[in-house]
Amino acid sequence: MDPEDDKFIIQTSEWHYQNDYIEDIVKKHLNVVVLSIIKNNSMSGQYIVKEIFYKYHVYISPSAIYSILYLLKRQGVLEIDTVKGDLRTKCYVPTEKGRQIINKRLNEFKAAFDHIIMCIDERMLS
Repeated sequence: MDPEDDKFIIQTSEWHYQNDYIEDIVKKHLNVVVLSIIKNNSMSGQYIVKEIFYKYHVYISPSAIYSILYLLKRQGVLEIDTVKGDLRTKCYVPTEKGRQIINKRLNEFKAAFDHIIMCIDERMLS
């Protein structure tokens, strides 16, 4: 048996576990993922689904994305813009107030995640 084959199996197995963690985090914190993607962009819900799949290799149903987008619109974080020549496609754009809220939420999430990582690192060193 070729040792390179074993190495490939181990790497594939590690990637699978890593991907499971990524999928779990993305799904549990989907609102933060959507905010990070739409922060500086005008995007349709369908494009956000594609962007999440491209970045994280995780499929999220459009209905889950649209639920978040509608909530953010009701909160005044996003507003709807239509694409010229296509009145059916709605693009979601952060409002001025929304940009501030998005930055605050992303910073809070990052700080919390950094704290968790720091605690894990401390446990691994002891």
